[in-house]
Amino acid sequence: MLEGLKPCKVMRFFEEISKIPRRSGEEDKVVEYLKKFAIERNLEYYTDNYRNIVIKKEASQGKENSPAIALQAHTDMICEKLPESNHDFSKDGLELYVDGDFIRAKGTTLGADNGIGVAIILAVLDCEKIKAPKLECIFTSEEETTMLGAINLDLANIESNRIISLDNGKEGKILISSAECNEWKGKVNFTRKETAKPGFELIYDNFKGGHSGGNIGDETRGNPIKLAIEILKKLEDVQLADITGGSQVNVIPREVSVKFVTENKNAEEIIIKEITKQKEFYGKDVKIELNKDAEITEVINKENSNKIIDFIEEFQSGAIKKEEQGNVLQSGNMAKVRTNENDIEIEFSERSNVPEFEKEYLENLESLIKKYDIEIVWNQTLKGVPKREKNTLASECEKVYKELYNEEMEEIVSQGVVEGGFFINKKPSCEYVCIGPNIFDVHSPSERLSIGSTKKIWKFIKELLNKM
Repeated sequence: MLEGLKPCKVMRFFEEISKIPRRSGEEDKVVEYLKKFAIERNLEYYTDNYRNIVIKKEASQGKENSPAIALQAHTDMICEKLPESNHDFSKDGLELYVDGDFIRAKGTTLGADNGIGVAIILAVLDCEKIKAPKLECIFTSEEETTMLGAINLDLANIESNRIISLDNGKEGKILISSAECNEWKGKVNFTRKETAKPGFELIYDNFKGGHSGGNIGDETRGNPIKLAIEILKKLEDVQLADITGGSQVNVIPREVSVKFVTENKNAEEIIIKEITKQKEFYGKDVKIELNKDAEITEVINKENSNKIIDFIEEFQSGAIKKEEQGNVLQSGNMAKVRTNENDIEIEFSERSNVPEFEKEYLENLESLIKKYDIEIVWNQTLKGVPKREKNTLASECEKVYKELYNEEMEEIVSQGVVEGGFFINKKPSCEYVCIGPNIFDVHSPSERLSIGSTKKIWKFIKELLNKM
C-alpha cells in the first residue's frame, strides 16, 4: 500500500515491519524478520538473550580506514487503541493508511516510534549507492517498558564510538541530552463496607493522551485522573468505590472512571459546575460526564479512600520546571490507577534534566509516599544522556544538514528518555545524538508520521554517511 510513496525503500520496510506484532517484550517475530533480512544480504549479525540484534555491514570501497558508525533504533512499540477497536496487538498487524502528508494506523498507535527508525536503518543497509564507513546497526528491545534491551546490550562487540539513534520524532532538531526518568508502581490496601448512600460516577474519555516525556508540556492534553480528583476534593466528604484509568507509566492517561458516594448535599451542583469549567478549557471533543445514579453497594473504608485521593491530588504532575525558552526541564506523570479486590494500584513517574531538580523532587515524593503509606511494589530508574561540552558528532550532523537544506539543525535537550544514557554509561567515550522525522501524538491512537519529513531525513542520512 505504501509502495508508491517516496522514499519508497523506507516506506516498504516500514510497511513490512508494521505487519509484525511487536508489543514491548514480544519482539521475537521482528527479530526473526531482521535475521532473515541480514542472511538474505550476506550481512554479519548476532543476537543476545534480550531480543537485541546487531547487523554489521563492512565499509564501502575507499572508506575502509574511516571510523565505524553505529545506527540505532528500538523494535518495540506502544500499544494503544480506540475503545471501539477490536485490534489484537499480540497477533494482528497494523492497518496503515495515507491521510494527506501523514501515515496513520486505523484505530491504533502507528508504531512509527520507533518503527520508522528501524525502516530507515534497513533502507541504509539495503542501499548500495551509499558509500558509508563500517556500519554497526543496533536494534534494541523493550524500550517502551523496561529498557532491558539497552540495559543488557554488550557494547564490547561494538567498535564504534559514535552512535546515531533514529528515535527522535522532531525533524530538524538533534537531541544531544535527555532526562533521567524514575518510575514507580505503588498500592494501598483497603477493606470494604456496605453503603446505602446515593452513588455517583465521573467518566472521562477521549483526552489526547500522548508521550509522558515528549508531550508533557502541552497543558491542553490534560490528565483525567488528576482532573477527576480535583472535583472530588471540592466535595470534601467522599468515599471511593472504584477508580480506574490510564494504561501505562510512560503514557499520559486518556480516560478514567471514578465511582464514589458523598454526604455533600450540593454534590451534583458542584460537580456539574466543575465539569463545565473543565470542558471549556479542554474543548468539545473530550468526554466528561456525571452519572448521578451509579449503582454502588460497597465502598472503600474512609481512611484508605482518603489516602488515595490525597496522594493523587498532591502528586506533582505535568510540566513542573521550564527553562526561559519554555522547554520542560522537569515533569511528573500520574499515569495509571486500578482498583482490585483488596487494593488500589497506582503508577507514576518523574523526569528531570537537572540533577538538583531530581534530588529535590525525590526527597519530597519520598515524604509524600510515607505520609500516605503507599507501598512501593516496583520502581526503576532510566538513565539520561548527559550534555557534553563538545559533541563533534552533533557538529558534523549540523554541518551536513545546513549544506543540504540551508537550515540550522537545532540542538535540543529533551524530557524524553532515550537509550543513549545506558550506552554512554557503559562506554563513556561514546558520542551520541538522536534524530528522526516528524511524528505527532506518539503513544496515542492519533499517532501520525509525516511523509515529507521522512523524505528529508532519508536524504539527510544518505548524505551524512556519504560524507563521513
